[in-house]
Amino acid sequence: MSLASPSATTPSAASPSSVSASPASAPAESASSDDILPSIFDGQRTLGTSGLSSLEGSSGGGIASWATIGGYGSKKGLGMAFHYSYVNVTNYEDNNVGGLIGFYDRIELSYSHNFFMTGKTGALLGIGKGYHFDLDTGGVKVRLYGHVADKTLIPQFAMGVMYKHDGDNKVIHAVGSKASDGVDIYFAATKLYPSIGLLVSTTMRLTKGNQWGILGFGGDRDNSYHPQFEGSLGYLPSFIPGLVVGVEYRTKPRNQNFTPEGNWFDVYASYFVNKHLNITAAYVSLGTIATFRNQTGAYVSLQTGF
Repeated sequence: MSLASPSATTPSAASPSSVSASPASAPAESASSDDILPSIFDGQRTLGTSGLSSLEGSSGGGIASWATIGGYGSKKGLGMAFHYSYVNVTNYEDNNVGGLIGFYDRIELSYSHNFFMTGKTGALLGIGKGYHFDLDTGGVKVRLYGHVADKTLIPQFAMGVMYKHDGDNKVIHAVGSKASDGVDIYFAATKLYPSIGLLVSTTMRLTKGNQWGILGFGGDRDNSYHPQFEGSLGYLPSFIPGLVVGVEYRTKPRNQNFTPEGNWFDVYASYFVNKHLNITAAYVSLGTIATFRNQTGAYVSLQTGF
């Protein structure tokens, strides 16, 4: 009961019960308030089952989306994750920030923003030194069946949709792209086999995205949806709990006459310090980006959540 309540009795020598009741009730109210967040964000799932954070904001690997639902909330709780990722390749840099929320280990909502920086290469492309592209991605993913870490051989299946908006309408049309907005649809299957320390994930994505959307969607060469493949393999050494090392591969559409587009590949190491902190580093090979070939370099990512 609030002390400001009109019905409260003013403490006096004649009413000792009113003096003792107030302190006794305060801890109970405080404990109830403190239990609200833990009960919602219960963190009951196994370490690592939240996945990493992809460049597009969804849970998964660095360049591939997985069937995982981000955060560590159980079927009765919620989970959240936030990330910052940095990619530095031969001619370009990318800064990526984003977050996601998982609902009852069933639905995931995600968002990310990419700042793709051309540096000195911008002048060579004729768009100005230091020019950067902006890409916003909002996503929803639904777990359809199975679970990534149960004792069966059946993987976790999920379907996801991403809406992407490129903020550089004039430039992307100049290089032959058809649209500054696009939608990706993907189906993923992911499974962790703890007894042998193996993580396997495959994804089929329907997309028109040029460089995942940084250079717009569709093109003067092809403006149709075509299925693309994403695959991930990870090994969890038993002698270093929390560590995952592996490889990823992602095929890309070729929509523009302006430039070819190569498939992506990475070799990564990711360490789950605990459920609140994950650190990932990788070597990445991103093929040709805007006519500049052999874009290779480093990827680092920090993820926090619960």
